[in-house]
Amino acid sequence: MHSKVDGRSVIKQSQVNILATLYKYRFGSRQLISESLNKNPDTMYRNLLVLIKHGLINVRLEKRSKLYGISAAYYLTPKGLRHLQSLADFAFIDVSIIKGSYRDKSVSENTVLHAFAVFQQILALKRQYPTLKAFLRRDMARFTYFPSAPPSAFLSLSDSSITKRFFFDYVQDSQERKAFYQKVSAYIDYFDKGGWDVTGTDIPTLLFVAEKANTEHRIKRLIKGALSRLEPDVEIQILTTTKRAIEQIDQQPVIWTSIEDPDELIAL
Repeated sequence: MHSKVDGRSVIKQSQVNILATLYKYRFGSRQLISESLNKNPDTMYRNLLVLIKHGLINVRLEKRSKLYGISAAYYLTPKGLRHLQSLADFAFIDVSIIKGSYRDKSVSENTVLHAFAVFQQILALKRQYPTLKAFLRRDMARFTYFPSAPPSAFLSLSDSSITKRFFFDYVQDSQERKAFYQKVSAYIDYFDKGGWDVTGTDIPTLLFVAEKANTEHRIKRLIKGALSRLEPDVEIQILTTTKRAIEQIDQQPVIWTSIEDPDELIAL
């Protein structure tokens, strides 16, 4: 499959796949995109340059980021989003997403690092759980039943007899306590008031991945405080772990702790 960019050139399917990946994750490094698509990083670099030349993607690398070894961040331009939208499989892309993409060239470095971390963690989980499906915020925007402030990702894990669903959030050390408390409280209130009932499935497990161990300790206290204050009528399972544990999941898959029983490590 080839898709036209203008009267002189076409974009190959392998390059459309890159556009689709950046649509999903919003920002990606060359390494993350290569791993996601199972491609050689050198080949990927050449494809990225072609897409930049056509104005379909752009790249940002702050001088400060380079000093700290942070990878260049590739993202879709409005032209790239409109190009995807012109393809049958992506006709659902709406104007609000295209308009919102104008901010991607100037959003905070924290936003980019959050996107990188979520991308990396989902890839790690997919290596451990090959049947795992991940839906990012742009995916979730197509459905009205997700909370107004959705999770970093919605995960679905199936085997022959059961499907488990998860709200997945990455919590940076810099996130303010109040903001995190409000997010957890909003989830609890959403489930308690039946916001998920329209799906006809069990309430998803809440997964929180903390940037550091001390971040995990802090958010556990905040989660317990929110549960104690709101006292939901529905049962909500909440699990936490750390970014480091996710990165090492290939060696140790049992990495999660429950809010109810923090002394026992469990798997998904």
